[in-house]
Formats: sequence, C-alpha cells, structure tokens
Amino acid sequence: MIPIIDTGHGFNTPGKRSDGFVDGNGRVLLKENSVNEAVGNKLSFLFWHNDDEAHFISNEWIDISLSERVRRERELASNNTIFISIHADAFHLKNQARGGRFFYRSESGRKIAEKLTKFLKDNGYQLSLRVPMRENFKVLRETKSPAVLFEMGFMTTKSDLDVLLEDDFRNKTAQLLYDGIKSL
Repeated sequence: MIPIIDTGHGFNTPGKRSDGFVDGNGRVLLKENSVNEAVGNKLSFLFWHNDDEAHFISNEWIDISLSERVRRERELASNNTIFISIHADAFHLKNQARGGRFFYRSESGRKIAEKLTKFLKDNGYQLSLRVPMRENFKVLRETKSPAVLFEMGFMTTKSDLDVLLEDDFRNKTAQLLYDGIKSL
C-alpha cells in the first residue's frame, strides 16, 4: 500500500490548540499542527529512507482547505493507495476525554482502521486507543482511496498532552504507523 499522508490543520487554524494548558508566558503548550507535522514528516521520511513510495500532501503551515486536500488526494489516488489524515483531538471540557482513535467512512476504511488500531495496541502505542468509529468527515467521504483519519490523543487532557509533546512519542508513532501500513 502507498500512503497519501495528510497532516490536517495549519498552524494558525483557530481552535486547534491545547486550550487551558499554557506555559509561563501564557502561550498554549501545543498547537495541533506541531504534532501532526512532526509525525507526518517522520512517517514520510521513513518511507523515503526505506525506498518505499509515499505521498505527503499537506506540508504547508497555512490551513489547507478540505476541498484542496481531497483534490490533492484524488490526483494521486490509484488502486494501491490509502489516505491517512493525522490529527490531535480536542474536547471542550478539560481532562474529560482520553486516547486516540481511527475514524473511517467506507468498509475498506473500516478494515484499515481496525488493523491499524490492533497493530498500534499490540506494539506499544503509548496512549489508549478507542474502537474505530464511522464518521462522515469530508476527507473520508470524498477521497478515492480507502481513507482513515487518526486522532492520536487529546491535547485538552493533561495526561495525553504530556505524551503528545514528547519527541519520543512522535518518533515511535511514526514508526508504528509505518510498520502498520507496511503490514496491511
């Protein structure tokens, strides 16, 4: 399988940050784009380093519209591509939601989400993983390739946030995603 990697929201996208958790200067500890880009870049590097084909469609710091991400995916889609959109989740109440989850729309997406969830759980993913869930997100609904959206954990829950901030977590997550995709 050839992944088409999407890293979700841009750096300045409103609301995509660890609201309620700030540093000594009052700045939020994490903007979602920072962790998405880190994991996506590391994942695409692993494919490149191992001479495996992959496509990275959202390496800008600006927010790329959903329609543009779908357009880019459709341009690259083939019979052996999968689409993976990487995110960090947020919840309106602090410390009330934990763990990661894969979302899917199609039956083929469901199978990929279930396999990747099992693979990550079996191989030491640091955060809890909830059961994959069907969702009607545009990047799942309108892409040509079987598609999953991965919420790595909640940046609005202190225990998840602490892990999302660690470079070791980002490295291991990229490696697990690489190995998981290669095992499909």
